[in-house]
Amino acid sequence: MPILFFALMNMMVRLAGDLPSIEKSFFRNFVAVFFALIALKKSHTPVHIPKGQLKNLLMRSICGTLGILCNYYAIDHLMLADASILNKLSPFFAILFSFLLLKEKIHPFAASCVCIAFIGSLFVIKPGFASVTALPAFIGLLGGMGAGIAYTMVRVLGTHGVKGPIIVFYFSAFSCLFVLPYLIFDYTPMTGKQLVTLLMAGLFAAGGQFTITAAYTYAPAGKISI
Repeated sequence: MPILFFALMNMMVRLAGDLPSIEKSFFRNFVAVFFALIALKKSHTPVHIPKGQLKNLLMRSICGTLGILCNYYAIDHLMLADASILNKLSPFFAILFSFLLLKEKIHPFAASCVCIAFIGSLFVIKPGFASVTALPAFIGLLGGMGAGIAYTMVRVLGTHGVKGPIIVFYFSAFSCLFVLPYLIFDYTPMTGKQLVTLLMAGLFAAGGQFTITAAYTYAPAGKISI
């Protein structure tokens, strides 16, 4: 389900047209904040940072925000398929960082997939100064890495008993606040159609966030990411 939701989100982001990546990121997370608040209210869960989890929540939020901004930049400057491929490297980064941060064992098959994924990404990035897509592709790769670290931190938070809606709420709220100064000082007007498209992107993103957070909360990152 997360793959489907995020694919639809990418399509909506592209259909939104020529708008700044930061502006698209704001609306993407703005919708998720409200969905998370509704989920917290229904489950009667207080909106506060669990004891000792501030550092992990910040790490998840910072890396997740980096992943979104880089992914949206790549979507705007690459073919949608190429940008999606680079973003889908996040599971392989999740395997790597789950080994480094959680000491989860890497199965030989998973290790082989990681190597193949990086080789495949080179065909998309086409490293070299002559390629006009090299920089956007590299930024897209950074987005995949940021998302991979973020998903690993979701696993860390899950092992400490932090509930999914709490993780989604603080990540989405952090992302909105992070880009808010840009919107205040350099807002780009949009049409009604663009607004609806971005809200749809936010709806699909919220679905992706809740499902992928649940997945990484209840299963080891190295197993589920593949």
